[in-house]
Amino acid sequence: MALIILVVGLVFWVNNMEAQGNTGKVIQHCLDCKRLSLDTLLSHTPLAEDHDYQVVIYTRNLTWELATFNLNWELLVEKFPKINFIFYYGGQSEEKLINWMTENDFSFPVIFDPEDSFRKKNFEGDMTGIVLNVQEGKVVSLLNPSFGEEYNSFLEKWVD
Repeated sequence: MALIILVVGLVFWVNNMEAQGNTGKVIQHCLDCKRLSLDTLLSHTPLAEDHDYQVVIYTRNLTWELATFNLNWELLVEKFPKINFIFYYGGQSEEKLINWMTENDFSFPVIFDPEDSFRKKNFEGDMTGIVLNVQEGKVVSLLNPSFGEEYNSFLEKWVD
């Protein structure tokens, strides 16, 4: 039992240190990556990387129920028009991503990054999914993808 507590504590500590290490970093977007969208017009819109407020949603996992892409982003996008929501997929299969987007009627453009260059440039550690809150190009906080109502409160305070 003590070993389990030690392992859980160690994992929490490492996760916390990784998150703290990323705070304050200037975000580096993948400008060469392909943008995919169910709406072909949105696939060709430029990345608005100079927005004052960005929520950058990154994942390499589409199947886990609590994966970052599987949260209800429509409500947040509608409620917070000052924020630019940017989705990155670090998986290697474009077909898998398009099929997932179609099955889930995912209406946002997704930056397809098969080399996972966005994660490698911006994160310490090997995260499979994270939400970065970026203000004026710098990471102000990172959140676990399974957030709830507290994230809504964070956004309200952050952009006001």
